[in-house]
Amino acid sequence: MRVAFKAGMLLAATAAVIAAGCAADPDPAPATPTPAATAPAATFPATAPPIATIAPATPTLVPADTPLPPAPPPIDASAVQCAPADSAPAPGVANVARQLGYALAPTFLPQGFTLAGVSGAGSASVTQIYQQTGAATRSVIIAYPVEFTPDGASGPLGWQRPHDALDELRLGDQAAYVMRGGWSDASIIAGPGLDPEDAEWDYDKSLALFFSCATDDGDRIALAIQALPGPVDWISVSEIVDIAHSLRHTSR
Repeated sequence: MRVAFKAGMLLAATAAVIAAGCAADPDPAPATPTPAATAPAATFPATAPPIATIAPATPTLVPADTPLPPAPPPIDASAVQCAPADSAPAPGVANVARQLGYALAPTFLPQGFTLAGVSGAGSASVTQIYQQTGAATRSVIIAYPVEFTPDGASGPLGWQRPHDALDELRLGDQAAYVMRGGWSDASIIAGPGLDPEDAEWDYDKSLALFFSCATDDGDRIALAIQALPGPVDWISVSEIVDIAHSLRHTSR
């Protein structure tokens, strides 16, 4: 299936995905699949059903024009190739493959992370949540296909993302993007009616990588891998890139 890595918007409801969470989908009887080639890319992250045990992070609010220390230099890495999976996927991921026509799953995650739930199976895009529980719940979200544009446009919110929130890096033949943070929870609650000058960017909210994954048949799937809640000092950009390289492709 070919999904173009096209321009779009990034909704700023990231904290709500983990605040709400999602329970692992049961394996329903296979539904009549919608051809993936015709499904539109969806904005990351998808809204998930609630998980009561996850509490939202308290945002650290930083005005959008506040200067930050220089970002680390870009990472040079080889192309991200979603090779065919060599083993059966977890039931939730297998359900994604039946409904979406394909599925992606990592073979590398930080220690203690396991699949906690899947949201959106059977729709145009999916969100897979991997969690580590302990003193604080940490999550790695893998969403695909996604829309993302590096120019800072924020769609119906009408707000411009701070230029220093985004770093470009090379992954083989593609430009990938690391985004630090997101619009604060208070700004999201206020909604599009909030004056853009009053919208606040929370640099500690999350850490996300936007890139595309090439399959063996030459298709490219646009993805996002996001770590939250913040402050995200428990995983590095290099480890998120390692997760990207570990992705394996399963067809229906």
